Amino acid sequence: MFDPVRDTIGEMIRKRVEEHSEDHAVIHTERGERFTYRLLSLEMDRAASGFISSGIVKGDRVAIIGKNLSEWVICFLALAKIGAVAVPIDPAVEGDELRYFLGNSGCRGVVALKETIDREFFRTLLDLKKEPGLVDTLVSLEQTDLQSMIPWAQLVSMGEGVKKETLSRFAREVRPEDPAAIMYTSGTTGRPKGVVIDHSGLVNKSLSSIKRQGLGPDDRLCLFFPLFHMFGNTCVALSGLIAGATIVMPCSLFDKGLILSAVEKEACTAIYGTPGMIIDLMEQPGFRREHWVSLKKGTLGGAPCPVELMKKIVADMGISDITVGYGITEACSWITMTMPHDPVEIRCSTIGKSLPCCEVKIADPVTGRDLPADSRGELCTRGFLMKGYFGMPSATEAVMDAEGWFHTGDLGEMDEKGYVKIAGRIKDVIERDGIRIYPARVEDVIYRLEGISQVQVFGFPHPEKGQEMAAWMTVKDGSKLCADEVKSHVRRHLPAALIPGYFKIVEELPMTRTGKALKFKMAEMAEKEYL
Repeated sequence: MFDPVRDTIGEMIRKRVEEHSEDHAVIHTERGERFTYRLLSLEMDRAASGFISSGIVKGDRVAIIGKNLSEWVICFLALAKIGAVAVPIDPAVEGDELRYFLGNSGCRGVVALKETIDREFFRTLLDLKKEPGLVDTLVSLEQTDLQSMIPWAQLVSMGEGVKKETLSRFAREVRPEDPAAIMYTSGTTGRPKGVVIDHSGLVNKSLSSIKRQGLGPDDRLCLFFPLFHMFGNTCVALSGLIAGATIVMPCSLFDKGLILSAVEKEACTAIYGTPGMIIDLMEQPGFRREHWVSLKKGTLGGAPCPVELMKKIVADMGISDITVGYGITEACSWITMTMPHDPVEIRCSTIGKSLPCCEVKIADPVTGRDLPADSRGELCTRGFLMKGYFGMPSATEAVMDAEGWFHTGDLGEMDEKGYVKIAGRIKDVIERDGIRIYPARVEDVIYRLEGISQVQVFGFPHPEKGQEMAAWMTVKDGSKLCADEVKSHVRRHLPAALIPGYFKIVEELPMTRTGKALKFKMAEMAEKEYL
């Protein structure tokens, strides 16, 4: 039984500082930085006081636009402490996208944790600054001569004039139900929506997932997933700090060599990422099992885990307690997770059971009626959900029903023991010649082939069939596998009605920076290529 807490993020961090003051909280190996919990707390308070001095108050939205830096974590925690709302944004953002994110969320401040602020980025900020209530506080990581931008070091020093009593008052006024962040969906099928998440959701989902994974103060979590994404900032960074563990950041941007070196030198005990990221690391030239001898746990998420990969991770690499998780931004991170000691088959074929802090059910996607065990329908969840899409009440109502269930848009089924399987997105189901085809079923078969690295099966419009289906794949370095061999393999294992019309080996698949497949992009490319 899960016992929810009523602490804010700031309160949780304060408790961990009291318990682990001299233990390492954050290590950034690329930059040679090491923060104990005591030092992290001091830097967090200095930044929080700096924000207060600059005029940021409770409820103000502040964008964090930057790579994986220690300042990113400090900034996020500082804003949470004073009740401001962090708006994480991809540092690769530019032009119209930047205008959309900042304007849509109504950001009063921007913290640009970028080594170089280019003129176009700065010009966009100045244009928005002219609009009432937008971006009147601009902070830059670097010393800069750009007008109106406060260097990070100056922001921190500005806080020296703020009394401790003032900072304490700000912190006391923050409530668990107050918004802590607006995190944007990846926008793989449309314009991103700002998901409003409160302190209670982030804290309780983190506590629940910590318990499921078996994390504690002795763990050292390797964090290379982008911090602008919930997987990075909540599932790893925040959860790790709430657990009293050490966060090891190998690099500011994904760098395979730096990650492998950090895991070995810092004796990381847990690793996190998509299956594709883990495949990339394990396929590096010169990679050896002994590099990961310290790793025992972690979580794979964001995409289905191929059976062969899981077997290799658990049996060959010895990462025995690795879990598989399923989560979405609207649910404040994880919804389901496997158990650390579940059989490999369970960790490959399911996304685990519901976390104790929330509920899961399978519903008919048309009628909304609850379905019995082993029936395929829409996965729905309830408990510690978003407060809504920022400024989009109709979009919120479209996914939240009257009983508080969030409708994920994912197809799944749940067995009598509560284990859930995902069959794909409802919108990704292919209808060819009147037959419904679930891409995941075809992808599972292709993944059994030795030499396959990643697979995406998708549908695209066809004038006669309604939709046609294609399978695009990347192969491991040195593999001689060809498209015809893949086609022959699929024909041996699936009925004719489920065979893709097209097979193709590609150099890379269109993905978001966080590893999500852009199937709609593939569909557009395939339609032009094949029709």
